[in-house]
Amino acid sequence: MIRTLLAAGAAALSAASAIAQDAPGAAVEALYEVISGPVGEARDWDRFRTLFTEHARMTVVTPGEEGVRIASLSPEDYIERAGPNLVRIGFTETETRRRTYQYGEMATILSGYEGVRTDTGETIAVGINTLVLVEQDGAWKIVSIAWRPADEAWPVEAGFEAAE
Repeated sequence: MIRTLLAAGAAALSAASAIAQDAPGAAVEALYEVISGPVGEARDWDRFRTLFTEHARMTVVTPGEEGVRIASLSPEDYIERAGPNLVRIGFTETETRRRTYQYGEMATILSGYEGVRTDTGETIAVGINTLVLVEQDGAWKIVSIAWRPADEAWPVEAGFEAAE
C-alpha cells in the first residue's frame, strides 16, 4: 500500500514537472523559482533535479586579474555546495531579460539575472546565464548552464547586443 502511494505521488510529481516545463522558457522560470526563497526555507531539491538531463553541467565563469576561473559542477555538486548558503542567507534570483534560440528539440537561452540576499536586501549577483536545453518526452530539460557575472567591461546589455 505504501509503495503504491509513493509511486502514485512520484508519478504525479513527474507529470507536474513535465507540464511546468512544456516550453524552454518554462524550465528556466522553474529553475529561478526553485533556487529562490527566504532565509530558513529549504529548497525543493527533488524538483531541482527534475529540471536537468542526466550528466548535466553547471559552470560558473569568473573573470579576474589572474585570468578567467572556471568551475564546473553537477546539479548534485551545486545542491551540496550552494544549498546550505541559500537557506542561511535567503536568496532570490530573478530574470531581467531573455533571448531564446530554438532549433527543433534543442534551445539556447540567454537569461539576464539579478540575485538578491533576502536577509539584507543586497543585490549580490548580476549577469547572464547561458542555458542549453533539450526536449525529452515532452519536457524541456537543462543540459548545461553557464553563468558569468556582469562587470564594467561586460554589462548585461553588452552581452545581449553581442548575441544579435
